Amino acid sequence: MIDDAKSDRIGGEPRELLLRAMACLTVTDAPGGGGFVSGKLPRDLAEPFTRALMRIEAEFLLNDAEAFTATVGEPRTQSERRADALEAIVFRLAS
Repeated sequence: MIDDAKSDRIGGEPRELLLRAMACLTVTDAPGGGGFVSGKLPRDLAEPFTRALMRIEAEFLLNDAEAFTATVGEPRTQSERRADALEAIVFRLAS
């Protein structure tokens, strides 16, 4: 599911709802240059946000499965894929 930059949907969910969900999140700096994302989403935003996150994470899982080899293993962990999916939502919203 590749989202078109002109589409009103991201990860299969309405762009407008995802923008509203992102406005509820806060990023806090973490030691070592990382960060923590936190926030409380109302149900009408949490459900589409989570579905979009899961769908994009599934895209990445399929790509990772193609890159998997016995010698290299998985290219990234489940947590890394989930973080990458969140980043992808941000980038897709910005396009």
